[in-house]
Amino acid sequence: MLNIKKIVNTRVNHLTNSNQTFEAIYSGMFLNPEYIFAETNDGYKITKYTFKEVDEKISNLAYSINKKYPDLKNQYIGIMQESTIEWVYIFFSILKSGNKPYLINLRHPKHLINSLLKSLDIKYSIGVSDLGYDTKFIDLNTLDLICEPNYKFNFENEIALSTSATTMKEKIIFYTGEEISAQILNCEGILKQNKQIKKHYHGYLKQLVFLPLYHIFGFMATFMWFSYFGRCQVFLNDYSSDTILNTIKKHEVTHIFAVPLFWNTIERTILSELKNKDEKTQNKFKKGQRFTIKLQKMFPSYGLEKSKKLMKEITNKLFGSSVKFCISGGSYIKDSTLYLINSLGYPLYNGYGMSEIGITSVTLGGINDRLKNSIGKRFGSVEYKIENNKLFVRGTSISHKMKIDGVIHEFGKEEWFDTSDLVHEIDGYYYIDGREDDLFIGPNGENINPDHLEKLFNLDKANNISVLDVDNKLSLVIEINDYAPKLIIDELYNKANEINNNLDSSMRVSKIYFTYNSIKNPNAIKVSRQYLKSKIKDNSVKLIEYNDINVSNNNDVDPKILNGVKECIAECLNIDIKDVLDNSDFFFDLNGSSLDYFDLVSRINDKFNIKLQFENDSLHTSIKLAKEVERVLSL
Repeated sequence: MLNIKKIVNTRVNHLTNSNQTFEAIYSGMFLNPEYIFAETNDGYKITKYTFKEVDEKISNLAYSINKKYPDLKNQYIGIMQESTIEWVYIFFSILKSGNKPYLINLRHPKHLINSLLKSLDIKYSIGVSDLGYDTKFIDLNTLDLICEPNYKFNFENEIALSTSATTMKEKIIFYTGEEISAQILNCEGILKQNKQIKKHYHGYLKQLVFLPLYHIFGFMATFMWFSYFGRCQVFLNDYSSDTILNTIKKHEVTHIFAVPLFWNTIERTILSELKNKDEKTQNKFKKGQRFTIKLQKMFPSYGLEKSKKLMKEITNKLFGSSVKFCISGGSYIKDSTLYLINSLGYPLYNGYGMSEIGITSVTLGGINDRLKNSIGKRFGSVEYKIENNKLFVRGTSISHKMKIDGVIHEFGKEEWFDTSDLVHEIDGYYYIDGREDDLFIGPNGENINPDHLEKLFNLDKANNISVLDVDNKLSLVIEINDYAPKLIIDELYNKANEINNNLDSSMRVSKIYFTYNSIKNPNAIKVSRQYLKSKIKDNSVKLIEYNDINVSNNNDVDPKILNGVKECIAECLNIDIKDVLDNSDFFFDLNGSSLDYFDLVSRINDKFNIKLQFENDSLHTSIKLAKEVERVLSL
């Protein structure tokens, strides 16, 4: 049986007593070659990769870079790869070859990526397939030389990454091995405060690689922290909900770190399914939540495991019984989401960090602390201070060099980094209130925090919402589905008005808008007000007032939904949509078969992002199918 305390102490001592470079991190990471570094699966079979196998692959690749590209020395090389085991190979082989990896954020638009590559004077990128950026492409599969015995490698000691895609500003952040080492060594303080984080299942701790490895949260919290201590990374084939849930259960994943969108979606799905149940079942679930939370307060460790069993009707469909530790980070998470996930026996903690400062705090206490929606207490490698409600950070683990719009900025170890995040502190716990640059000056000259208002507008049936300045008026923008029925739009509008009218008059929004356009950059993990403002300005996001929305009344089928269903029928049967009438029977009038009907339901589910069941054999006409779609969308 593994002695986790001994493993941690050995590797902490190794790094503490080293020169804390990337070479030192690498040597500590691969101290136990027999451990399992990663797992993947092709849908059927699980493939395991030992630390020894990964080390040998990295050495061969680094050797191949040195021999095949002798001009590549001390240069930045782009990682043109999604978060796979190949990403890990490329990252360390670049460092080991004496070069510096640039973690290309593949969520960025191509023009921004090319601009960032040019800013770093990157001539080569390595990947499995050429994504067409303005660099020479090195196919990973062509780096096929076998490393000579005792070959001397000269590690580089710097990496670069970019901020997330919320503002599209050109910013490159640099980290040295010393700064990354300081972040890794925060584990000592973390483990003293929280024993749950080191929990294993059937002898293994397995971290789901859900977050992109080129994002600071994924790179640091998912990858570096756990790989350094010899734990296993589980890679996904894709990001479909079925793949994620099946991978977690198939590999018996123990740790899941994700952005709030992931956790909020889980909450929304569970509550949506619950609404289909009778009142007795709904009350039973709420009573069960109260009991499991109380149980965890009384018996923290036992309570978590017992909660999973008590909630097995949901947890068996969700993650199963293996998950031991979860973190949310990257933006605000709803109180109700924290409550629901924790009530299921999946301990969900809230963390904080930025590309520029790494991961600097996370809530680490018991259930009471987890439900506070705090970002926790600061890690030992950093200091926090609050001036004018704004958070400043300094320490040994943050970046001390950045390139912003082509200009290098270097920061001394004693300098404070301005996060622009508005916070408050209670008993050493910090709480995020919003962003300084998002503040709105009200009619009375008071500062209004849009983030605070967004938390109050709890509109579950909206795709996304944002509170921001539109034409010098504080406004609520509600993003809705293309096929949202009038019933849902009415409900959203009435609920938003009710919430707004209950606010202090100085804090109320002046306008409520709807839009069918996405208000979030598809490459970002949260809604950026700066991005949304630019899209409103260029009319890419069209704002519609409630009274101007043209949707049929409650007694009719929404024509958009009906037309969408007809499109599915026409595509399924390869006929002209004009031949699909409202009451055309799929089987008798349109000559569809049973197999065609299965295909039709699948197409409808994909188009409307719903889950119609196949059991209902009365839904044979466009109008009946459209009414059912409208009903499900309204749940």
